[in-house]
Amino acid sequence: MGRPVPAPDQAARDMVRDRLDVNLLVEAGAGSGKTECLAQRMAAGVLAGKYQVESMAAVTFTRKAAAELRARFQSTLERSVAAERDPARRQRAQEALHHLERLFAGTIHAFCAHLLRERPVEAGVAPGFTELDELAQADQRRRAWREYLDQERGRGSTTLHELIEAGVRPVDLDEAFEVVTDYAEVEFPTGAAPRPDPARARAALERLWAGLQAMLGGDVPRESTCKVQERMREFAGRRRVAALEDPRDLAALLAMWEKPPRIVQKWWPGNGKAAAAKIDGLFREFHQVALPFLEAWYAYVYRLAVTLLDEGRRFAAEARRRAVQLNYGDLLVYAARLLREQPDVRAALQAKYRWLFVDEFQDTDPIQAEVVLLLAGAPSAERDWTRVPLRPGGLFVVGDPKQSIYRFRRADIDVYQQVRRRIEDTGGRVVSLTACFRSVPALCEWANAAFAALFPAEATPQQPGFAGLVAARRDRGAAYGVRVIDVPATAATNDTAAEYDAEVIARFIRAELDARRRTPGDFLILTRTRRALPIYTRALERLRLPVEVSGGAAFARSGAVTGLAHLLCALTDPDDGPAVVGVLRGPLFGLSDAALFRHREAGGGFLLTAPDLDAVAGPVGEALRAMRRMYDWTRRLPAPAAVERVLEATGLLAMSAARSPGGAEAGDLLHAVDRIRQVTEDGGTLADAAEALIDDLSSPDVESVPIEPGRRDVVRVMNLHKAKGLEARVVFLADPLRGWMDSIKSRVVRDGSGARGYFQLARDRGRGQTPLARPEGWAQHEAEERAYQEAELRRLVYVAATRAQDLLVVSRPVKPSRRSRPWELLEPYLIEVPRLTVPPVAMPLPLARPDLSGGARAAAEGARQARLAALRVPAWQVESVTGTAHRAAPYGHPLQAGRTREPDTGMAWGSLIHFLLEHALPGPRDRAHLERLANWFAFDTPELQRVIPEALDTVERVMAADFWREALEAEERAVEVPFAVTVPAPDGPPRLLHGVVDLAYRTASGWTLIDYKTDQLTAGLEALVARYAPQIQAYAEHWQARQGAPTRGALHFIRNGHTHFI
Repeated sequence: MGRPVPAPDQAARDMVRDRLDVNLLVEAGAGSGKTECLAQRMAAGVLAGKYQVESMAAVTFTRKAAAELRARFQSTLERSVAAERDPARRQRAQEALHHLERLFAGTIHAFCAHLLRERPVEAGVAPGFTELDELAQADQRRRAWREYLDQERGRGSTTLHELIEAGVRPVDLDEAFEVVTDYAEVEFPTGAAPRPDPARARAALERLWAGLQAMLGGDVPRESTCKVQERMREFAGRRRVAALEDPRDLAALLAMWEKPPRIVQKWWPGNGKAAAAKIDGLFREFHQVALPFLEAWYAYVYRLAVTLLDEGRRFAAEARRRAVQLNYGDLLVYAARLLREQPDVRAALQAKYRWLFVDEFQDTDPIQAEVVLLLAGAPSAERDWTRVPLRPGGLFVVGDPKQSIYRFRRADIDVYQQVRRRIEDTGGRVVSLTACFRSVPALCEWANAAFAALFPAEATPQQPGFAGLVAARRDRGAAYGVRVIDVPATAATNDTAAEYDAEVIARFIRAELDARRRTPGDFLILTRTRRALPIYTRALERLRLPVEVSGGAAFARSGAVTGLAHLLCALTDPDDGPAVVGVLRGPLFGLSDAALFRHREAGGGFLLTAPDLDAVAGPVGEALRAMRRMYDWTRRLPAPAAVERVLEATGLLAMSAARSPGGAEAGDLLHAVDRIRQVTEDGGTLADAAEALIDDLSSPDVESVPIEPGRRDVVRVMNLHKAKGLEARVVFLADPLRGWMDSIKSRVVRDGSGARGYFQLARDRGRGQTPLARPEGWAQHEAEERAYQEAELRRLVYVAATRAQDLLVVSRPVKPSRRSRPWELLEPYLIEVPRLTVPPVAMPLPLARPDLSGGARAAAEGARQARLAALRVPAWQVESVTGTAHRAAPYGHPLQAGRTREPDTGMAWGSLIHFLLEHALPGPRDRAHLERLANWFAFDTPELQRVIPEALDTVERVMAADFWREALEAEERAVEVPFAVTVPAPDGPPRLLHGVVDLAYRTASGWTLIDYKTDQLTAGLEALVARYAPQIQAYAEHWQARQGAPTRGALHFIRNGHTHFI
């Protein structure tokens, strides 16, 4: 067998393992084995005697990654124990395995919580604080914001009043409040913009409108395709209902012309070119006056909004403080402040956590970086994390800047570059891992060709330089390389294109499974957004393919969860007639409008508390009575139990499981029940739980959960951000038309003077947005952030294109439009790529319609009752050998009247004797040692302490017995040996017989089992032997059957020292 071929980046991997005295930042390309790299570094330090596990901290991006890293580290140490020839190194590995629980391995938030719990007083937090997860954090933020707004309304807040007057509704601020609370350490400057005078802008708008009307000379032609004329038609309608004296109405009308629409010359009278030139002149003149007013107006509204939001942020923080709660941001901020402002605490923690290992560092944020670098620093009074000196060898960081894709979650590529420079400036090294163990060479070569053009050769502030992948895999699968799916022009909308694409993908997977070339777990379907996930799920389920969905859109679009949420809203307010009608018309009852109308015309109502519901006839009456029963359950039972009963009564869960073979919708329902349970356990009512469920349905962050989470052999379907760190044999880049360039909503600027944040308020209107507020200079902030967004878009494509091991399939439209598309950056490199070949697939036969007749239901109920009766019959019994023996030889000598038990006659005495004999046998034990053991055992039993001398005398007599000397000389011996065996029973279910052997030893003639008996001898020795002989005989029989050697049993009576062999 030849020697293994070294990896193309072996020198870098050797440095990772050997240079323990140097801080390293490892830039690990896709599929390069970064987790293994971390585990190898950690194990190398342990084996070299450099690291101790209790002083190591491994920080990962997710809990799953932490568990994987711990397992890899343990596996590496175990291999070292088995293969290491150096006794010292092997001993270090064994000690590390023995103390593995002392290693910290977890997320940065868990690590910060760990630091705060160690030093709560110095950190200024309550020791028993509760950590809020993402869902709980969103609930707390929403509640605090609503409470704050209610407070401001109640006290007549001038700021809130002026905002509402400016046309901003409180709901318009919800998203901005999430931004300012997520960036708790960032200052959001309000500016000092006053309320602008609208007179000149109003006059400019009138001149523009008059000029456009004069040029058109009449009404806008109905068939016109000129965008200016279409805008004129819309403007005329809005102008009729607007008050130009009101600055907010004026600003809304001015915003309609902020960007001049496209002119189609043929729709204008006279010379089209001249008309276009004149219109351009009108807009230039208009913009000179209108745009400055709009910017001043937006800045004025922005000042009001930021003032309110900043106060609301402080209100929410104070609410968390009162509730002794910390969200993820609080954990980071408090930990960073502790390390920054408490040099003595920092020095103590630096001494405790001497070696830090950080994974996925490309997605770090500034506070995380501050915590890591302050903790990795040398003892110093320096408070600025960008200038603190680093301990040589104390920091090991792994990341791939080409996979930095979480800017929307505070990840900052600038911070990564800053830390990279800091490591180099303090004597550390940056090494690159380029060997790809994931993908076949064809995929690596294609990716290198594509991304060498999409990434710069040298790093820029927004983008890292490109480093290619060197294939380390040579094997090939059933199909390998890159293929395309061409979506025809007839599928022109987002959904129709996704439906065609999903059908092709499902048929290909079905064909691969039918041919037994692959398993369901080999396939991964990625989309850019979450909207299309249900489309792909349905296509897979139609072909009976097991599927697991990760992402929020499927939950938000779950009809079953929506129906349950509406039902719970109606049940929490039984006098809300419209809510009840909505449920009756919905999928749970399916009543027609005609039936509801007839009910109403007949004088019926829709209140669940109405006293005459029992008299209402027809399907409406039956449905109302069913809802009232459910309402009664919600009043008598805990909310989760009531909801579970509702699901059973309505059949909603069963219907969802049947309708969705993959279990996605049923899983969403169970997730909804868990959500209700969580809200009620936190002190909320069913009404609170219903409201939380409604909010979850509108939230993009609540994920769909499968009915059987954790299954491996399923087709995985998810949006791209969920695929970080994942891989699959075959990866589909799907949903080819749904573009992904988001609008810029916020910008954070960090420099030497601190961090400042800016955002734009806008209201959704049709396919676009209406601006409401933005700071001065927003255009520059937007342009700068756009550059970062476009750079991250390329990194997203890189992540998507590097998940495949064997085959990458990219979907593309045959006739691309001007709209942005998720994979359009790859399209120039797909020109010569072959199409995916999809063989014909037979559609699964439709499931047989079940028989729901009365007879069938009765037969099913009978069968169910029969199964229940069978389940009530015991399938096996558990029994002790002692119990069996006592039944075989019942012993009935009650305590004599008038006599009391002495301390040396009860169960406690027997337990003490057994305990001392157990610890006396392994080797010679002097009386002093046995006395210490006895005192420890009897510490909580004062009555036993008086008889310890008698117990020691008794044990010494046993140790003088012949069998004890035999046991000491035996080849094998054991004490207190538990065992269990299955024994067939002729008249019932098999028995699981269990017992404990007091002493077992093996000599040349076989095994001997000794059973100690501490009973009083008042009943006579023969009676005791008759009682216990069956027990020790059963021990010996089963022991001989298990060991395959002759076995004898004996009873040793402690009181008189007699040993009776059976």
